[in-house]
Amino acid sequence: MSVNQPTSDKEQADKGSARPLRRPEPSAGSQSGSDVPPPLTARPGFWVIMGWAAVLGVLIAIAALVFLGLLKGGTDLWYTEPKNPGWFDGPLWWVAVTAGAGLLVGLLRRFFRLPVNQPGTIVEMKEGRVEPSTVLSSVVVSLVTLVGGASLGPEAALGKMGGGLGTLVSERLKLGERVREANTLSGMAGAFGALLSAPYVAVAIILEVARPKVGRFSDTLIATLLAATVGFAVYFPIAGSTFVGLYRVPSFKYHDWQLAAAIPLGLAAAVLALVTVIALGLMKKLTAPLTEHTILRSTIGGIVFGLVAVALPLTLFTGTDQLKTVLHDGAMLGAGLLIAVVFAKILVFALCPATGFIGGPFFPLVMVGGTAGVAVHDLIPGLPLALTFSAMLAALPGALVAVPFGLLLLSILITQIGTLQSAPVAVAVLTAYLALSGTGTLMALINKGKEAASSDAQPAPSTAAKGA
Repeated sequence: MSVNQPTSDKEQADKGSARPLRRPEPSAGSQSGSDVPPPLTARPGFWVIMGWAAVLGVLIAIAALVFLGLLKGGTDLWYTEPKNPGWFDGPLWWVAVTAGAGLLVGLLRRFFRLPVNQPGTIVEMKEGRVEPSTVLSSVVVSLVTLVGGASLGPEAALGKMGGGLGTLVSERLKLGERVREANTLSGMAGAFGALLSAPYVAVAIILEVARPKVGRFSDTLIATLLAATVGFAVYFPIAGSTFVGLYRVPSFKYHDWQLAAAIPLGLAAAVLALVTVIALGLMKKLTAPLTEHTILRSTIGGIVFGLVAVALPLTLFTGTDQLKTVLHDGAMLGAGLLIAVVFAKILVFALCPATGFIGGPFFPLVMVGGTAGVAVHDLIPGLPLALTFSAMLAALPGALVAVPFGLLLLSILITQIGTLQSAPVAVAVLTAYLALSGTGTLMALINKGKEAASSDAQPAPSTAAKGA
């Protein structure tokens, strides 16, 4: 061995001439080994959340099958869509059905002692909690609401079932706030994954609304995706329904000018969303004197939206099936009728929750946006139907509910437009969102409406206790 050749560590240690080698010190700004966060799967509570996500997905898919089956069966008992759903093509006896539904809603609200003001689906997502004690009663009232033809969606009832079960399990077992929030959102994701037959769309909408804290985002993302996928896997083989291609539209060739054309489409959607917010506030104010008269209030609401349905049959129900008719027969119905349907649908959508009916906002808003898109195409045939329909279908609810990305995904899913063709739709959605929610206009109007409602009509404590 030469003089300059270093000896091995073992030889140095044997001779006692060198210290044992140590790990190099971390450089400035780097984390030491003890500061490196553990893998996500090794975090405390992770597998508890995943386990409950899978269980909730199965249970809520079964509950969704029962609820939607009862909804379809109840609707089929009395409703048949008119062959020509034009002006005044709805039979007058519809009003008796909708009035009866309103009467039953009022009786059930009084029997269950439901509070006048309940948090909606959006609020429950943001809070990560659903009050378990109101779930069963709200679901029953929502079922009667939807069977009776009210212009609301089933997602409120399904969200309450899923979120309520997640909250109940978490609080009964004292699993902690982090797990409770994840379980609540997982239950909702399982319901929406089954309903939409698209787990990733359900997850996108929930995360966009709930906006979980940074430390909980990864847990929530994986848990909701797991629950939504399990919900879909249980629901789809039995029900077989799917939103994929539900409103398939004729393909169109992409051109750069369509990006510019999408901007006024987005602005038009923002205007309609603004009209909807104003209508919601106005209906709350008009119905405030009836707050203490639970049964009378909902009965009047049923009569009014029944009369509107006689004049314009396409305004009944969630709008899912009615939008198919609009898309297929839009040219025959004419732009004038379609515009009337848009504003009438906004009217009854605002009326129903103000008079005590329970349901979600997404489906009616999708119907309003899609119908407006068909009307725009009728007025400006140079704009492709697929462009106007897809853009406004997503832009209006995306701006109003402030979930632009989720509604963009949903629009692409149900219309099956191509990748390039989705770019103008994204521009329209972004334009509507920035014009309304992004500027703070929406929140200012909502806060103003809440202040007006609270000052105009505050139910007496005894009335609130009775659920009037």
